[in-house]
Amino acid sequence: MKLFSSERFTKPGKGVDKNEKPKPAFIRFFITLWNKRNKLLGINFIYFLFAIPAVLVAVFGFIGAFSLYDMFDTSVNLGEILATNETASALYFKTILFFGIFFTCIPVFSSGPMYAGFTFILKSFYKEEPVFLWHDFITKARSNVKLGLQTMFFNLICGLLIMLNGMAYMVISNPNNPLYNGYIPWFVLFIFAAVTIFFAVLLTMMNLYMYPMMVTFRVTFKQMMRNSFVLCLMKWLPNIGIILLDVLLIGIPVYLLPTYNFTVFIVCIILYAVVFPSFIGLVNMFFIYPVFKKYLIDNPGADKSEKPADEQPREQVPVTKPTGRFENGMWISYEDETSQDADDADDSQDGYDSPMTDDPALTNAADTKEKS
Repeated sequence: MKLFSSERFTKPGKGVDKNEKPKPAFIRFFITLWNKRNKLLGINFIYFLFAIPAVLVAVFGFIGAFSLYDMFDTSVNLGEILATNETASALYFKTILFFGIFFTCIPVFSSGPMYAGFTFILKSFYKEEPVFLWHDFITKARSNVKLGLQTMFFNLICGLLIMLNGMAYMVISNPNNPLYNGYIPWFVLFIFAAVTIFFAVLLTMMNLYMYPMMVTFRVTFKQMMRNSFVLCLMKWLPNIGIILLDVLLIGIPVYLLPTYNFTVFIVCIILYAVVFPSFIGLVNMFFIYPVFKKYLIDNPGADKSEKPADEQPREQVPVTKPTGRFENGMWISYEDETSQDADDADDSQDGYDSPMTDDPALTNAADTKEKS
């Protein structure tokens, strides 16, 4: 029967053409997404276990900033509005969920080294390299502990400061607030708003590059920040485009769900546990790694960071093996025999010393003097 024929398993496949042109990134993304679907679910759930503290920090940071705004803005009682208006309450709850999911998928708030291991797995998926999920995740997290913690605390401080700045702007710019209305000129408010928005967008764009750069290159924290900042300025328009795409990918399921808070919460937690971080991370990796390859890997003028001094390859000293033989239990070197034979030949010339020179003229003069 053909169903049980061994030819189905021994017949060679069509193979891969070595001259085949690479497929477009859009096509390769969906091929990778399908081929690595099980591993994407696995690494997503592994990272979810370590991302819970980062999500809580983001959520409570947002709630704290909103509470400070409610405290300093005396023109409106937000607590009463949220308690009596169901639509406002649902919108507030969904915004909290969106904020916690978005700023941990783009790791403004993250678990530091654990996100580095998570990013290494996604980079391996992009490059079609074999990985062992748990082993490679833990290995890269351990090898990037210092740099990952530095990045985590830098993002944490900057993120909280930007939220406080946004809260302060909303308080002082409210025309109905009797405490600050009319005391601050409009152009100062404009500058305040522009600076706050600029640094918020800049921090978000830099986080597209920092963790992938951490697991791709041997860099210090200063080099990583500088390179991320330069790439943000060089590719600012595509960076904004990929951020807007991430906003849509997360915002559509969050805001289009039914307005029942418990339903929204359960569905968002499930999506975050199995889909959101790995899918958003893979989308970003297909955008980020080609930028690395163009400007940092294939660019001969890029800053190629040298290895630390303790990791510099040591100079290899040539090892010369002694040559000789054993005779009557003694080691006799061939070099010693050669030098001894040369001394015996010199002694047999009746005290005549040959001229020790390489100059042909002096040698010929010495020979002429001997003949005379």
